[in-house]
Order: sequence, then structure tokens, then C-alpha cells
Amino acid sequence: MSKLYNTQNQITTNFELFLKKFHLRKTQLNILPAILFGIIQSESVSAPDIAKVLKEEFSLVQYDSVVKRIRRFFNNTLFDPYLFYKDFISYILDNYKKKHQDKRVHIIFDHMFSHENYTVFMLSMRIGKQGIPIWFQCFKGISDNEAFEIGTLKNAITQVSHLFQKRNLELIFLADRWFNSIDLLKHIDSLGHTYCVRLKKNMHVYPFVKKEGHVIQKDIGELSYFKYKSTTYRDIPLTDERYLTNIVFSDWSEVEEPWIIATNGDPSRAIKDYIYRFGGIESLFKNQKSNGFRLENISNANLQAFTTMYSLLCVCVTFLTILGAEYSKNTVCYKNEKIITHKTYIINGKRIKKRIMSLFNTGLTLFHRAFNSIKYIRIPFKFILYDI
Repeated sequence: MSKLYNTQNQITTNFELFLKKFHLRKTQLNILPAILFGIIQSESVSAPDIAKVLKEEFSLVQYDSVVKRIRRFFNNTLFDPYLFYKDFISYILDNYKKKHQDKRVHIIFDHMFSHENYTVFMLSMRIGKQGIPIWFQCFKGISDNEAFEIGTLKNAITQVSHLFQKRNLELIFLADRWFNSIDLLKHIDSLGHTYCVRLKKNMHVYPFVKKEGHVIQKDIGELSYFKYKSTTYRDIPLTDERYLTNIVFSDWSEVEEPWIIATNGDPSRAIKDYIYRFGGIESLFKNQKSNGFRLENISNANLQAFTTMYSLLCVCVTFLTILGAEYSKNTVCYKNEKIITHKTYIINGKRIKKRIMSLFNTGLTLFHRAFNSIKYIRIPFKFILYDI
């Protein structure tokens, strides 16, 4: 009989050894490793789906009883998902292996909606061309005003700023045009960080017009700009508050209309920085939903249960992204396990290698191949994140 590697018991034991670093009750530690395994293996956060893939010691228990046990954990008010995830992500950041020479780290924030059932305000950290969850807050429904209040957004940014306070890194916050609040820009600036936020073209600016000899109120969209190269306005007063910021118009080469980016940093880097927003958070939301764990299938859970599910989902996404980064970095360890993650294209006579499989999907593919495999496939459980 062939020996099996990376069995359910081996994986959950490794998860348990890692989770002992955090403040968890014994009853929580008894079930949580199995739930994490079940989420990844079933690619779902639904209790019935998780219970279906749990075997070994769970095979001796009635299926309905396993479902009830998982649901009890999700609804357990003694488990604080926000505190748990804060401890978890702090460990990840403590062990983050930065590859690039500068100290720049991109933080992206946005709202995610799960149909009309839940709203999540998320801040992510860019790793390669995608991201991992750094901080989140969940709300029931899509009309909870607290999810969109400036106080909620500022508190989230402050919390993330504190996470990086002693890590000697330069934070660049990225957001789309639904977050073009002057109060928000001022707050990021006051914390000593950089922002690159897309603006709406109907916002007021007050440029100095030499011909008139004084400032004139205009909509941003009325400013002149080049079509085939970026255009920069430095220290231009924005809105009636006359907040001074740099405004950069992108070229039109790859977009229907130019992006208008406000930044308090280097304007020459604003467009490149902003481009990182798409992969840094949009791909993350996709991984949590249709491309990964089908979060949108959860519709009737109370807020405590949904927040617990979401915190564990974020742990699994981070773990699989770490696994994907490990596969990309330590190619010698996986020389016998071929996963096509890149393809080479000929563009303008040049050979260009492009990633076609995200770090998350690479990690998920590797996990499924390794589970109950008759050949040894390395799955590290130290949760050490390498920059790619």
C-alpha cells in the first residue's frame, strides 16, 4: 500500500501548531485547524461544504453533527475574529521577507459587496500583482451608513498605520474615485504616508491663470492635458478647502479617458503606483468570491458568523498566496511539480514573459495536488511571506 503524504491529519496538525501562537481557547483550537483545512479543500466557507470534505476522525461523527459543530464555532461570541486576524497579520508582517530594495509598500482600500447581504471594507497589501488582506470590517446588508462614514474609513487607515508603525516601511495608500474626500487625503497625509487617489473630473480646483493674473475656479476636467503623455499640476488648490496637492493626468494610450490622480508624493510615480490598485484588491475580492471560495453563497448568516467566516477566509487566502509565492521562489523544491504560471509572448519583436496564474491560484493548485499525494510535495506551514 502506497504511503500518503499531506493527509488531513498532517495538515490540521501543522495548522494547530501554528495557531498555538495566538490567544485561542482549547475548544477553539480543537476545531479551527479542521475548519481551515475544510475551507481550502472544499473552496467554500459554507459549513455543509466544509463538513463534506472532513474525513479521518470526523468520519466517525454524523455529518449533521459536524455541520452543527462548525456553525457553533462561527456563531461563538467568545471568538473575536477582528482580534484574531490582527494577531495573525501582525505575525505575517513580522516575518515578511521584502525583495525590493526600497521601503515602499502599497496599501489598497475599497468596499466589497456580497450581493445585497453583506458589505466589507477592506485594506489589502500588494504582493506582486495581487494582494493579501491586512484589515477589514464587515457590515450586514449594503445600506449600513457606518460602512461608508468618513470616521470608519479614517479609523481603518489609522489601524493599518499602527500595524506598520515599527516596521520602517513607506506606505502608499491607493483608492479609486469613490474615496476622493479631502478629509481622507488630509488624514493619510497627517499620518506621514503617501496617497494616490483617483479623482472625479467634476471636482473644483483653483489654478492660477497667468493671463487673468489670479486664481480661477474650474472643474478638474476643464484643465488642459496631453493625450499621449502624462500631465502634472503641482501644489494645486483642490475643492473649496483649497487643499494643496499634486494632480496627475494619465495618457490615453490604454484607457477610454485619462485617470486623474491626486498625490502628495512624487507625481512621476503616481500613475504607476495607482495601476497596482487593480491587482492589489480586485483580484483579492475575486479570490474570495467567484474565483475561489464562493463567499457570495453565504446569505442568511448573522453578522458574528459572517465576520468569523470572513476572518478565516482571509487566513486561507493569505496562506495560499504565501504557498504560491513559495512555489515561485523556491523552484528547486518543486522541480518535479510542474504548474504553468507564466507564458512567453512575442510583443514588438521582443520575448516577454507574463504571469497567467496568480499566486493565490498557484498555491491552491499546489495544495490540491499535495493533499493525500503518493509523492511528497512540500507545503510549508511557517506562514513566511516572500515578496514577489
